[in-house]
Amino acid sequence: MFSNMWIRRLKVLHVINTLSAGGAELHLLTLCRHLKVFGVETAVAHLKEGKGSRPLQSDFEAAGIPVFYLGGEGVGLVRPWLRLRCLLKQEKPDILHTHLPRADLLGFLMRRSGFSGSWVCSVHGIYANSWRGRRALPLFGPIWRRADRIIAISRAVREWLVQGFQLPSEKVQVVYYGIEPERWVSPAQDLRVTWGLAGKPLVASVGRLEPVKGHDLLIRAMSFIVQQFPPTTLLIAGHDPWGYGRILESLAARLGVEKQVRILGFQNDIPSFLHAIDVFAFASRSEGFGQVVIEAMAAGKPVVVSRIAPLTEIVVDGETGFWAEPEIPESFAEKILRLLSHPEEARMMGRRGQARVATFFSASRMARETLNVYAAVPTTR
Repeated sequence: MFSNMWIRRLKVLHVINTLSAGGAELHLLTLCRHLKVFGVETAVAHLKEGKGSRPLQSDFEAAGIPVFYLGGEGVGLVRPWLRLRCLLKQEKPDILHTHLPRADLLGFLMRRSGFSGSWVCSVHGIYANSWRGRRALPLFGPIWRRADRIIAISRAVREWLVQGFQLPSEKVQVVYYGIEPERWVSPAQDLRVTWGLAGKPLVASVGRLEPVKGHDLLIRAMSFIVQQFPPTTLLIAGHDPWGYGRILESLAARLGVEKQVRILGFQNDIPSFLHAIDVFAFASRSEGFGQVVIEAMAAGKPVVVSRIAPLTEIVVDGETGFWAEPEIPESFAEKILRLLSHPEEARMMGRRGQARVATFFSASRMARETLNVYAAVPTTR
């Protein structure tokens, strides 16, 4: 455990690739805010500006968290390495906490360059399934081994690290993502009216538009759902960096459900988006955690997710939602239809989901467990 005096002396510098809104970046914003509540002096450095989704720099600064830009555009690391060395000398953090592979590589370089503080890195996914640079993964076993501690965001990620890279099990600790449940209790606006979908059953999913997120499986499931619930509409929200949305639209047209599928793009107001729907569905083929699932649960929505770890760590099958068989649209259709046709059961699942988020996936719990990781490493300055 940790003392209040130790926390007030603690200084942490987080390093991440970009500050564009995404799972890891929004997680970092929430973590920094809550570490600051505990009294930790916290700052953030990012390698690249990031494009496409909403920039988060102003959110960090509004929370009183200094932000530094390392100039790491492109693939080169010389400039960000030099800038981070200068920043470490200037800020003198006790702990350097890196997030995502490029930042982890910088952490390794800082360790080799003589950084005297502790180095913690958070692994935000099973990168073998999702990272575009995964061909470089064999290099990361030796890199992660040099960290003082590794935070895995789920048991599935921890197992991948320990078994796949032979990392010492005592060095890898699970800390689930956490959110502020109160932010998801009430919507800011009624989006059903905005969409012109008042009174219709709405199924939705949120995630970057790419094959790994399984949006295509939900579109295929709609061809079964509309046979029993013709007014049902599927809403898909997410940043589309590679134009995959056009492929999804073509699939919906081929299946004859183009009128029942709407691809909405990136959404700024996710709480209102989730409150507008009836069922949240997440057919992802691979996840490190699945933060949007706990957001949907916090909004009181029943969820249907792929029966894959770590989604099975979040959702209790038959209590807070349902597991559907991966890659089988009929399974997703069956579970979604069960919720649409049993609204009281769906509401009960939503309420149980809210209680589960408050107990296991709160931001304050995440910050406390992160502080426990910090307390387990040496801090010298």
